[in-house]
Amino acid sequence: MCDLNDKKEPQRQETQETFPDSPSDDEASLPDEAIIYTEEELQAMRDVRAKLTEEHGIEESRIGSIFLAVTTINCKLRVDETVKKIAKLLGIMAKLGCEDGIDDELWKPAAAHELKPYAPAGKDHNGCRTTWIRGGGKVSKEEERNHCHACIMQHLATHADAKTLRNGISFIIDVSGKDMEKEPKVGNETLIQSFHQAIPQRPQVILIAGTSRVTRAFVNASIKLASLFLKQKILDRITFVSVEVAKKRLPLKSAPVYVGGNGGGIENYQEWVKGRLEMLQMPDL
Repeated sequence: MCDLNDKKEPQRQETQETFPDSPSDDEASLPDEAIIYTEEELQAMRDVRAKLTEEHGIEESRIGSIFLAVTTINCKLRVDETVKKIAKLLGIMAKLGCEDGIDDELWKPAAAHELKPYAPAGKDHNGCRTTWIRGGGKVSKEEERNHCHACIMQHLATHADAKTLRNGISFIIDVSGKDMEKEPKVGNETLIQSFHQAIPQRPQVILIAGTSRVTRAFVNASIKLASLFLKQKILDRITFVSVEVAKKRLPLKSAPVYVGGNGGGIENYQEWVKGRLEMLQMPDL
């Protein structure tokens, strides 16, 4: 766990950095490559499974093989790091009504409505998938379990092709138009935020778009909390940008419809997530 006293408070200024078109944009049009696990990856997964059971008492029923596989590769086959992240995530999820953990029945229809903060978006300039969150919002106590399931579904769906899984995503949050001072408190905000940050990600870029004075202060506080869960090199990838600059991170056809793009050609996000989950291969552990 990181010690906040050893870290300097991040001082991030909004940038007008752009991401010019390049020949690599063609990669956004290439078909997704199916995931085929290597023997090295499978062995790392088996080691993670064994350590979770032997050192943390986590039964196989509480951590599905597909989520374990995606997390192991996201953590670059570092067994101890993977075990630590999975154990931390399951501990937080248990406090949010998910004591049973994450199983291999990936699509949870009852949780599909909690996918609403995600804006359909396609691949970035490197041909990897994008997670684009529009605003987000509070999570009621009654929806905590569904919210967890929806976030896990979206996370797995985004990583369901070989290139994204092995190279990482572009992660963009658009907070423009949010009035955080007027949003009533639910009481679970810190726990929900901890859950989001505990999902093992490997973002190549993190853009926070459309911040105001109020939202910037809120986001900086969130970054300070995130330092408990994320490596400094990941935190260093966080950049404040305008919505227009965030849009240029992607080929226009990949940007969300509400910013003038084509949403990656995704017409129904719930159906897209469901279809992507079906692409994920069960590892032979």
